[in-house]
Amino acid sequence: MPKILTIDDEIEFTTLLQGYFGARGYEVTVANTGDLGLRLAKESQPDVCLIDLKMPGMHGDEVMKEILAMYPKIKCIMITASEGEGKTRQYLMDLGAFTCFDKPISSLRDLEDTIKKALAG
Repeated sequence: MPKILTIDDEIEFTTLLQGYFGARGYEVTVANTGDLGLRLAKESQPDVCLIDLKMPGMHGDEVMKEILAMYPKIKCIMITASEGEGKTRQYLMDLGAFTCFDKPISSLRDLEDTIKKALAG
């Protein structure tokens, strides 16, 4: 069973992701802070991390850098509602993101297709 770790401070969003992907056979773990996300990444070593960029405390780019330093095979998909999308997206890709999604996510099916590609690669 593929494992997804979702790190986002918006509980409604993580609940949505947990329900959607859980119903499709994924094991979904949720963290609402970057620090908790790092701890859970160490414990569960997920296949894919969905990480919000802007969170209180530790930002998503810092979380992703630490996860990839420990576990370079984990695919990190960044989710951002930030301004200056082109520069932000390029910055995140340069740090090692598998890809980036804009928030709000317009299609969970598109996100699922991307996760399948990440798992296949």
